[in-house]
Amino acid sequence: MRQSAVSFETEGLTFEGVVAQPDDGSGPWPGVVICHPHPLHGGNMDNNVVIALALGLAQDGFVTLRFNFRGVGGSQGSHTKGESESEEILAALALIKEWPDTNVNIGLAGYSFGTSVILGHSELYSEVKAIALVSPPFRAVEGTALKESQIPVLITTGDRDRLVDSTQLDSELASFLNAPEFKLFDGVDHFWYGQEARLVPEVGRFFSENLK
Repeated sequence: MRQSAVSFETEGLTFEGVVAQPDDGSGPWPGVVICHPHPLHGGNMDNNVVIALALGLAQDGFVTLRFNFRGVGGSQGSHTKGESESEEILAALALIKEWPDTNVNIGLAGYSFGTSVILGHSELYSEVKAIALVSPPFRAVEGTALKESQIPVLITTGDRDRLVDSTQLDSELASFLNAPEFKLFDGVDHFWYGQEARLVPEVGRFFSENLK
């Protein structure tokens, strides 16, 4: 596996990220952009779930890009509670589409706050062919325009997640035009510590089925 530090710009701001990819020369590969959890609660691109997904997917034949939202780490700007963070997702998607080792099949993944940004901004959906949402807040799922999309969606959460009511979530999925895949992990809370090895194969399977 090869990792490369990258930077990209949008709205006059510069953002930092890391691209991970297989190093066996068998590409081009599908690309996946990964969005991190809440910046005001310590979330960044080096979060345990984000790194597990980024490296695990790279080992599974994807090019992944994880990055820091505005105001996090070396990324410029200030946190906007998800209102403007979609701009850097669009820029990250543009970067991975132009990456020399990716093909036209691009996916988008988010964890916690990252899913809220994805669910709240419909302009992202036309840019990707599949979306994976890890531990999305119920309110974000409830009001999302993603319900009207035909794009394949995977939603995963744990049955001990106090921030995501899986029983409410289960019933909400019935209102999607194209029903998402829903995977509930037993014994898992919102933070997935020590459980990452269970999550990554499920997300990898989903993206393999929809992007490869």
